This record gives sequence, C-alpha cells and structure tokens, in this order.
Amino acid sequence: MEARPARTFYRATKRYPPTDKDYVTRQERLGNPPEDIPGEVRKSWDALSFFDSEEALERQIREIPAIGRHMCRYRIPEDVGITWEETTPPGHFDVRGDKEVLKECLVDCVGYVDDV
Repeated sequence: MEARPARTFYRATKRYPPTDKDYVTRQERLGNPPEDIPGEVRKSWDALSFFDSEEALERQIREIPAIGRHMCRYRIPEDVGITWEETTPPGHFDVRGDKEVLKECLVDCVGYVDDV
C-alpha cells in the first residue's frame, strides 16, 4: 500500500500525550478577538499554532514557556481535511480542522525543553 503524502509539523503541549486542553484555540478559550488587536493576530485567532521544524518550535518555547514544553511531532496527510497556512514568523503555521483527526496525526514527543 502506498503511503499518503503528509506534512510534518511540531507543536508545544503542556503534557505528553496531549490532553484536550492542548487543542483549544484562542477563539474557544477567549471568545471573539478584541477589536484592537492587529489583523495578523485576528486572522490566527481560530487556529492552532504549529511549526515546521523542531528548532523553530524550541525557539518559541524559550520565548513563551507558558505554551508548554513538550515538543510533539505530527504527520498530517494532505487528504484528511486538516488545513495549514504559513503565517509569521517564518516557519509558523496556522492549522485548522477536526481535532479528533488531528489527534490521530500525533506521531510522538521529540523533546522537552526544561531549561527555560
């Protein structure tokens, strides 16, 4: 059987394996975005934050440790209804779609950042 094309992404989580709380968007947590936030942030309000490399994710964890310190790897097939869009900074992606499907794309934990 031929493997489906997939994209690898990395996400910070507070626990491994991630719990449902690790899959909550700002929209779900805080409601609609405030009127005074930049358009770039507003556009990402309903998405989950992922990175395209372990190095980029580790930099983000060191900058904002509260996002979680577990570095989880996901392989997301192109045909499962999950979408991604590169935003800023380079290597950061907004990921949207069914969270149960996304959970099935979890591969493993590739690291833990504990010296922040």
